[in-house]
Amino acid sequence: MILFKNGDLSVRRLEQEDAPLLVRWLSDPAVLEYYEGRDCPHDLERVQTNFYESEEEGLYRGIVQYMGQDIGYIQFYPVGREELTEYG
Repeated sequence: MILFKNGDLSVRRLEQEDAPLLVRWLSDPAVLEYYEGRDCPHDLERVQTNFYESEEEGLYRGIVQYMGQDIGYIQFYPVGREELTEYG
């Protein structure tokens, strides 16, 4: 399910079938350098626990696509009244 689309860039909802993709990305040292550290690779069990079993109200998880190619992961939350007041 596409959540956002702007030209060639889109964000679709994270699906269970994306777990191997997250494992591949989150076990890549180049990715881990910017995400939790190079000494914290994710295996399938850790991906399942962190991305599929933990339910947080208002949390949206998605896969970023460019020209139909999966290129990244994104998560976002609704903006609350405090944030709206602070950031406009």
